[in-house]
Order: sequence, then C-alpha cells, then structure tokens
Amino acid sequence: MWHIAKPEKPNNKAIILIHEFWGLNEQIKRMAGRLAREGFTVLAVDLYEGKLTVDANEARRLKEEMKTEQALENIRKAVSHLGTLGFKPEKIGICGFCMGGGVAFEAATKGIKAGAYVIYYGRILDDEEILNNISAPVLGIFGGLDRGIPKDLVLRFRDKLRELEKACEVYIYDDADHAFANDERPAYNAPAAQDAWQKTITFLNKYLS
Repeated sequence: MWHIAKPEKPNNKAIILIHEFWGLNEQIKRMAGRLAREGFTVLAVDLYEGKLTVDANEARRLKEEMKTEQALENIRKAVSHLGTLGFKPEKIGICGFCMGGGVAFEAATKGIKAGAYVIYYGRILDDEEILNNISAPVLGIFGGLDRGIPKDLVLRFRDKLRELEKACEVYIYDDADHAFANDERPAYNAPAAQDAWQKTITFLNKYLS
C-alpha cells in the first residue's frame, strides 16, 4: 500500500508523498529518500495497488481507472497510519507530483487535515467556494510551458487564494514544462527543479515545525 522512508534522527514531521501517473516507481521512492534525508518521515502511497508502467497510454488508462474518492481514502488511511506512529495531522505535509499534485489539491479542498499541502504541476481549480475549504498553507510549483495547466489559471489560483487570505506560495518557472522536476523525463529542468526543491524544503520546515 505504501513505501516508507525514515530519517536518521526521527522527529515529529512527516510527509505523505503522492506519485505521478506512472505509479509508485523507483523515481518516487528516491524522492522519498531525499525527503527523509531532509529530516522527514515519508510515507509514499500507492494509488495503483502495485501497478506500474513506463508507457504513457497505459499510465493514462491507470489514471482514468483510479477513482478520486478511492485515492482520497488512501490518503486518509496514510494520515491515520502516521497517527499510529505518533504524527499529529498538523505535522504532516501532503505532497504530490503531476497526477499526485492533483490528488494533493483534492485532499486540501475536501477536508483531509494536514499541516501543509504541496502541489507540483497538479490539476487545480480557481473556484472560490472550493478553495475556501483549504485549511492549511499551500505551496504550488508550476511550469510556464505546461499547456495542461495554463499560466493564467495558475495566476487566478494564486490570486484567489490571496483574496481568501489563505497562506500560500505559488511559483511559476517560465522556461519549465510539465514534469520538470522528474529527472527521468525529457522535460527535466535541473535549475528549476533544484530551486523548487529548496523552496519545498523551506516551506515544509516552516509550516510543519
């Protein structure tokens, strides 16, 4: 159901990591390890129940078959499991990439309590009623070249969060495309990925400490 990575010196901060539409693959597990080295206990969920692919068409099929409510139930179970390990919801960050970023957005807007939410180029909305449900700080990381998540939508998302007085940080990397932080994809943009990573760690430490 999930992959767990632990820091050398356990503390009270944890991350629920949500994979891209390829599944819980080695790249996401390496990402979990990187977060663990930053001091977080990381629980990487498996929304596909063990299924993996490197084929984009198969990945789209797996994504389409995944029910949003089922995915959110997996996130709730992850929060509950971390609770049994002593982690309070306000010390848990929910972080997702691509499809997982969209799931992180859904978690933030549908009542899954956490201390922070991180959305890497995931599906977002700018609907005020939906965004008003967010109860913890949000970090949004997006690529300016991403045609699937247009820059104007990201700006409306950011501005609406600010209007609602929600704690948020939203960054757009103009020369980066979708999935720019995945070092196994052609869109990988090292400077943008490294800067976004530092912003992510700073954000998580700020709001989960």
